[in-house]
Amino acid sequence: MLLELANVQKRYGGVTALRDGNLLVEPGQVHLLMGENGAGKSTLMKIVAGMVERDGGKMLWRGAEVFPRCPADSAALGIAMVHQESLLAPHLSVAENIFLGRERSSFGFLSRRQAVARAARIIEEHGFPLQAEWIVGTLSPACKQLVEICRAVQNGSSLLIFDEPTSSLSSQETEQVFRIVRRLQDRGMAVIYITHRLEELRVIGDHVTVLRDGATVYQSRLDQITTDQLIAQMVGRPVSMTYFRESLPPGRPMLELEALSSSKVREISLCLRAGEIVGMAGLIGAGRTELCECIFGADPARSGRIRIDGKGIEIQSPEDAVRAGVALVTEDRQRTGLALRLPIAANVTLANVASISTAGVLRLGLQNKVTSEYISKLRIRADSPEQLAGRLSGGNQQKVVIAKWLFRQARVFLFDEPTRGIDVGAKVEVFDLMSELARSGAAILMVSSELPELLQMADRILVMRAGRITGELPRQTTQEEIMRLAALEKVA
Repeated sequence: MLLELANVQKRYGGVTALRDGNLLVEPGQVHLLMGENGAGKSTLMKIVAGMVERDGGKMLWRGAEVFPRCPADSAALGIAMVHQESLLAPHLSVAENIFLGRERSSFGFLSRRQAVARAARIIEEHGFPLQAEWIVGTLSPACKQLVEICRAVQNGSSLLIFDEPTSSLSSQETEQVFRIVRRLQDRGMAVIYITHRLEELRVIGDHVTVLRDGATVYQSRLDQITTDQLIAQMVGRPVSMTYFRESLPPGRPMLELEALSSSKVREISLCLRAGEIVGMAGLIGAGRTELCECIFGADPARSGRIRIDGKGIEIQSPEDAVRAGVALVTEDRQRTGLALRLPIAANVTLANVASISTAGVLRLGLQNKVTSEYISKLRIRADSPEQLAGRLSGGNQQKVVIAKWLFRQARVFLFDEPTRGIDVGAKVEVFDLMSELARSGAAILMVSSELPELLQMADRILVMRAGRITGELPRQTTQEEIMRLAALEKVA
């Protein structure tokens, strides 16, 4: 046995993150670690990776008990981890990040040229769309994930932990990750693979362990359990993989764009109506996120017109957009959606502080009351409004972001990859929230790389490529037709 975890426990203050974590991993095995957001998966893996010290239980490595107290301890054993949220140094290059902490030197001097050459070989070997000298801070979340993978695989580890490695990747990039995993498995390396993408399970894994509420509740070979049974083990109740949303007759125009252009999108014209969810499809780099940022004023339009609820609006900053009733739920909630070091209460009320203030003085009692109502309404798993947002699971963080805009009473919502990195149960809850918003008369633009989700949720689907809209499709379309428009060689 390569790795054995027995009755592992971890508490953060009064919060129990793990109460009975158990796991068995053999060499050459791709072991899936499943569970809802907040089930304890990432905490368990951080203990293995030396990022967190366990409070109880045992960790055996090749039969001997070990006590990793930092990532260097785990790395010395042969354990590496690719994290869901980027832990890279944004001001450094791709090459410098890949070898950070493991640099080679000659006579006390670091060889940058050598590092770039080594990084280029790793990138070329895996076929990643990266350049060794690019600055990481300028990269998309997808490309940052690829850098994390390069950093992990070059270390010669015996066990590689992937925490949601494909959550921000396109289908082509996801297949590249699968090829890496298979190659590592062929070399006898063990892989622990955390994912919420159920369609990945049968493609990549052979064994599965399920955590629920901080405890291991199921372990077996993957071929011994159906996907529906696996979902039931994860959430503790039957949950359908198929979400059905009934379309409603659209109302008045809420967001109208006329020939909108920015530094990254060109000549975008569209109309979102009250009660409507419009999907936005396209490959990574097609301009979907950039369009949302343009509408929200993060990258102001250089030409074209924006009308909100029939009125011409000039949006030159996010403040202008918020004032006009536009909300952006960003694809990177930890970097641009939340203040992680502030309490939930501060995050929920951040966009509407004036409504809980008197003469410039914040009314903390009212702030906590409002936040408690949203915690209850959105079923946010939290101890109290004072809990730090950074301590929440991914799905609950997403709900806090949505609560912020609900409290602001926004009427036009831009959801950019709203289900990225959240489990099947949380996805259903987010979809319920979006459906309720549409029923209340809000207009929603839903950007997603998950085509089945667009087909379930959207009233119609727009497709982008190279900063332009290449076509519009009805809800009854197919994934193949969407991809055909997304991959057009030429855009008129």
